[in-house]
Amino acid sequence: MLRPAPPRGRVDMLGPEVSQMNLLGPILVLSALLPTPSRPGPAQVVTHVATRRPVIAITINDGPDGRITPAMLRLLREQGAQATFFVSGRAIADDPQMLLEIQAARCEVENHGYHHQAMRGWPQARIAEEVRRTDHLVADALGGSTHYVRPPYGDVDATLQRVARRQGEQIVLWNVGGSDETVHVWPKDLHRGDIVSLRDDAEGLRRLRQALGMAAREHLRPVTLSVLLAG
Repeated sequence: MLRPAPPRGRVDMLGPEVSQMNLLGPILVLSALLPTPSRPGPAQVVTHVATRRPVIAITINDGPDGRITPAMLRLLREQGAQATFFVSGRAIADDPQMLLEIQAARCEVENHGYHHQAMRGWPQARIAEEVRRTDHLVADALGGSTHYVRPPYGDVDATLQRVARRQGEQIVLWNVGGSDETVHVWPKDLHRGDIVSLRDDAEGLRRLRQALGMAAREHLRPVTLSVLLAG
């Protein structure tokens, strides 16, 4: 599900704050003259959202996979839940129709790069092409661009941050999951504002069932990232 513009909300990030500080005297006057950023700056990475609402975001990486993604979508529909799929461009090229099925399930499609390779240390032009190529494939299938990018393995450096900012993409990682983009050991509890990371594979399908069960027990509603980031 694509949106016309990325939402804003209170988020926990790696990097400097984007909110305007309420200062006094001349500093207040000066700050009032400065534009308020419409989205986080290039040094910021979303890992968790501070919200009072009982919601979490389940994110699913590496697909779509014609053997697994349909089962994930059925499970999400059965539970009345939504998720955000960070898709690989190479997988989209193999099965672009699957993006329409994700969208029909009221889930979101976002950017996981094209080749699913760690991009740390790559030159800026190569990173830009990796992100742009996937975005164009999504746009061709769904008629709109992605707004969030997740580098494979959560591997972020300053060059990727600059590219994401220039291409209008917010980097979103996770706070529940390992460096390989899935959950091997669940925390004791899930908490409002958590961003859960799973893979689009058989193990991820099993973990999705567990995540939905845990969320239901704790009265947390799985929503898309854009809904979570709305505050």
